[in-house]
Amino acid sequence: MNKVIVISKGTELLRIPAHRLVYISADGNYSEVVTQDNRKRIVSYQLGQIEDMIGDQLGDDGSNFIRLGRGLIINLDFVYWVDVAKQALILSDCAGCYHELTASREVLIKLKAYLDAIVRND
Repeated sequence: MNKVIVISKGTELLRIPAHRLVYISADGNYSEVVTQDNRKRIVSYQLGQIEDMIGDQLGDDGSNFIRLGRGLIINLDFVYWVDVAKQALILSDCAGCYHELTASREVLIKLKAYLDAIVRND
């Protein structure tokens, strides 16, 4: 995946290699974009708008990004640990990128089932 995601509005432009985008979280009418080097940037788009941008700009490569509930889009390449009971999700590259997030049990159950299905089909 060597494509980039471009988020542009007004006088600002954010350009991120897709394989370096770890997750995006909702923050009201804004979204926080988090990259592999642990940098965070607030952009003035709602999560649904960014979800549409990812689909438009990446096409089939965008399938690596999935929406978890109302407040989170993650890059599946960074899923390191899912604990449904603790409602915890860790995204990591096992090098320097490490993010502990929380999500609802329902969302994590679906994520775990999806990842289990991928493993069974490989």
